[in-house]
Amino acid sequence: MPVKNRFPRPRTLIVLLLGALCACGGPSGVPDDTKAAAGNYAPVTVSDCGGRQASFTAPPKRVVALTNSVLEILFWLGVQDKVVGIGSPPKPGTFPPRFEPDLAKIPKLAGEYAPGSYKPVPREQLAAARPDFVVGGFSSNFDSNGATSQQELAEEKIPSYLAVSTSCAAAAKSALTGLDLVYRDIDSLGKVFGVPDRAAKLIADMRRRTDGVTAKLGGAAPVSVFPFEFDEGTQTPYAPGNRQGVNPVITLAGGRSVFSDLDKAYQKVSWEQVAQRAPEAILLIVYDKGVKADTDAEFAKAEQFVRTFPGLSGTPAVKQGRFARLVYEEGSNGGVRNADAVVSLAHQLHPDRVR
Repeated sequence: MPVKNRFPRPRTLIVLLLGALCACGGPSGVPDDTKAAAGNYAPVTVSDCGGRQASFTAPPKRVVALTNSVLEILFWLGVQDKVVGIGSPPKPGTFPPRFEPDLAKIPKLAGEYAPGSYKPVPREQLAAARPDFVVGGFSSNFDSNGATSQQELAEEKIPSYLAVSTSCAAAAKSALTGLDLVYRDIDSLGKVFGVPDRAAKLIADMRRRTDGVTAKLGGAAPVSVFPFEFDEGTQTPYAPGNRQGVNPVITLAGGRSVFSDLDKAYQKVSWEQVAQRAPEAILLIVYDKGVKADTDAEFAKAEQFVRTFPGLSGTPAVKQGRFARLVYEEGSNGGVRNADAVVSLAHQLHPDRVR
């Protein structure tokens, strides 16, 4: 009988898992794909959010991506043909349009998209996908009730990787003011899949765009900004601190979060605290609804709330009607589109300099 909360080990699943590892090589440490091992692939070891190391002598061939942020990085790296399963899928219409056709072909191991909920991949479903590599973006992808932990995967000789760029307290040891953690994820996964040149090109392009913004801003004084995640509720706001992914986006875009002194990803604050910090602009952050009209309507609701909320009426942002907009998937999730978010926000905060 399997021990409760462990990765299931009935004989049929063990056979499936061993079959996948033997066929795919690399992660088992004994690759039988001699061409891959003897070709241009350089053996690599990468370290993830928790310091767990994964070593490869050939690229993974059967990958499961447990959440959208890491799934998107794999698509940008051009290795989507290696993805044999995804966890909770993206809301329709929220993934980069160029990737939608390939996305539709990938099995959804946690079922169809369900608004407002996270569903871990059931152990049986994950085992049946016969992965040789499992990638997650949040600790909950591995630790939530019903999920398969990284330790359980390791016991089955299946390497895993928990990204550092979106929600990794261990990696964010100081205030995030640049996209270094995003670059680290892209670089690490590029090496794992044997496409380091693609990773380098993605990173170079992101740097080119953000450096272009920095050059245009010159010595412009940063605009103080309150990043308001409307979908998290209005009664008591959650303030992103300097360890959350939106902080470097704001910084690179010529802003300064009014809660940049919070050495954490999030903290519940009061509206009085927001008002006391007198933001010059309010950044409205909503989840992408998948249809532009619906997303715009959500932004309008968020702006209407801020404009009419008595506690904020005296702030410079409300007095001057100075609001900016970013969807969460672009500005707060670590990924390639963070560079787009920097350009977009810089234009909104400094329209006279960044067009």
